[in-house]
Amino acid sequence: MAKGKLYLIPCLLGGEDTSILPDYNKNLLVEISVFAVENLRSARRFLRSVGYSKNFDTEVLFFEFDKHQSSQQFQQVIAALNNGKNVGIISEAGNPCIADPGFELVAKAHRQKIEVVPLVGPSSILLALIASGFNGQNFCFHGYLPIENTDRNKKLKQIENESLKSGSTQIFMETPYRNQKLFEQILQQFQAETKLCVAADITLPTQYISTQSIAAWKKENVNLHKRYVMFVVGK
Repeated sequence: MAKGKLYLIPCLLGGEDTSILPDYNKNLLVEISVFAVENLRSARRFLRSVGYSKNFDTEVLFFEFDKHQSSQQFQQVIAALNNGKNVGIISEAGNPCIADPGFELVAKAHRQKIEVVPLVGPSSILLALIASGFNGQNFCFHGYLPIENTDRNKKLKQIENESLKSGSTQIFMETPYRNQKLFEQILQQFQAETKLCVAADITLPTQYISTQSIAAWKKENVNLHKRYVMFVVGK
């Protein structure tokens, strides 16, 4: 029996405008009836928004996983793939397997010689990078920073020092309700001449992207609370 394929399915970065997604992705979904998802509710909502019509209760199998308890679900997904079922991975926002536990499932699929198929779609990391005006040849994505203030401030200084020393671009993120606090910490910790790009609500009607020095940012009145933001540091 031929094995199924593991499709990495990008979803929206927020909002409801599915026109930014390729038709190829939408058409491919009809071949998939098993999904490994980061959040069941948002995955179902996304599938319906792109015209997926299968009955969720009788025709579709969902495996919801998180970073704390995913091993058993992953084994069940691999079993479905080995039995010839195509499987789609859907993150809560944007591309799967970046800052979510889906990468572990991809690693298991490779070990089982299962074909992995990444699909084209919006990536807040890459969109923020190319809109920042910073070095796109050498960059690093740090994901989420430590929550504890002392550890976070230490990490911020490491990020700034690496950018200043090597010229590499540094990218990181935070949950929407902590973004304003992180932004204020950045302004406190970074040197006045350090350059920071704030990329908020990418692809949404409320999109805001600006690159300025820390000194200039301190003169701005920017509210990032409950917005989707990528922070980019560079030269």
